[in-house]
Amino acid sequence: MSPGDFAVKAIIGDAMKNVAGALLLFFVFFALARAVFSVEEFRSNADESGAYNVTRVQKIVDGHVFWVEEDRPIEKVAGLYRPMDMDSYIQLKFSKLQKQLDDLANKTKARIDKLEGQVGNLTQKVDRLEKKQDAWLRNAQNISNTTTP
Repeated sequence: MSPGDFAVKAIIGDAMKNVAGALLLFFVFFALARAVFSVEEFRSNADESGAYNVTRVQKIVDGHVFWVEEDRPIEKVAGLYRPMDMDSYIQLKFSKLQKQLDDLANKTKARIDKLEGQVGNLTQKVDRLEKKQDAWLRNAQNISNTTTP
């Protein structure tokens, strides 16, 4: 064997050690990541629902079982059943919220209009009573002027 062969074998040996070290680090990192993220594994769907503050129910469509939120529809896309995609589901939730806000705004506006009408009626009554009071005071003053010697 020539000295060049020993150098090639040494380089290959160092490269294999580096690859083995990198693989070992990768597997250690993977094991740590798995351990860290496994903390959030839940024993049941009820535990997960409680942790995320959602109510999930079991929906069965044509024999397919889905654990989804109560109001999340199951749709058939390209022949496959699946829960509504997240973007559409969030849009559905916001449209429901917008409808509730619009209903509340309409009820509030109707209540304000009713109260404005009541204020207008009360203002008219106060004006009539002030006129009656002014007339009564003038009448009382006229009577006192005529009866005073």
